[in-house]
Amino acid sequence: MTTAPLPSPRLSPMAGLFNALVRHVNRLLRKRIGELNTQIADARNRNQQLTTARDFADSDGAGYIDRSFLEA
Repeated sequence: MTTAPLPSPRLSPMAGLFNALVRHVNRLLRKRIGELNTQIADARNRNQQLTTARDFADSDGAGYIDRSFLEA
């Protein structure tokens, strides 16, 4: 029965550099993902605003909105 060698308790300098670069890129990507999620949420909100405005304009144009209370 053979077993895989255990990793060394000390990493080589290249392995340490690689791990540092991976951590750095992950931090940058986490920030970018947050920015993209914010842009997606803003676009969804804007779409809902435009849809509501269009629906209201369609209803108003068709005469479904009663504004008789404004004349009183």
